[in-house]
Order: sequence, then structure tokens, then C-alpha cells
Amino acid sequence: MTDVPEKAEEIARRTWDMAQRVGMQIAALPKEQREPALVQAEQSLTKTYQEFGATGPQLEGFVKLQMQAIRHFVAEIEASGTPQGGNA
Repeated sequence: MTDVPEKAEEIARRTWDMAQRVGMQIAALPKEQREPALVQAEQSLTKTYQEFGATGPQLEGFVKLQMQAIRHFVAEIEASGTPQGGNA
């Protein structure tokens, strides 16, 4: 990734780390609370990125990717253990 500006790499790393943390927090919830937490996470992401000036397809695309990553981590944790010390 030598052609990607350093700042873009830092942003990508931080957003990936954030998706992992949020996914772990949501996976730690009882199953019936996970979907409402995912909805809340999506609303929070949307609001945060709007505050940074993202709009339209840029906003929608970024939030969609983040939510896919968060849902992936939740599913991975569910399949392999618990966020407190399973195999995930």
C-alpha cells in the first residue's frame, strides 16, 4: 500500500480497530439486545460521520462498510467463543 497516503492508512486502521471493539461489545450482550445495539451503532456512525462532513454516497458507503465489519466480528465471536476469552 505504498501509494496510499499515510493518513488514509491510519484512518483505515483506526476504523478497523473501532469495528472490532464495537463488535466485541455487542457480542457480549444477550442475543435479544444485539440487533437494537447494531441499530444504535449504525445511527451513531451516521451522526458522527455527518458531523465530519460526509454526505450522500460517501456517508452511506462508509457506514455500510463499518456495519459489515461490526456484524462480521459479532458473527465470528458467536461462532468461535465469547468476547471475554473465547477462541475469537
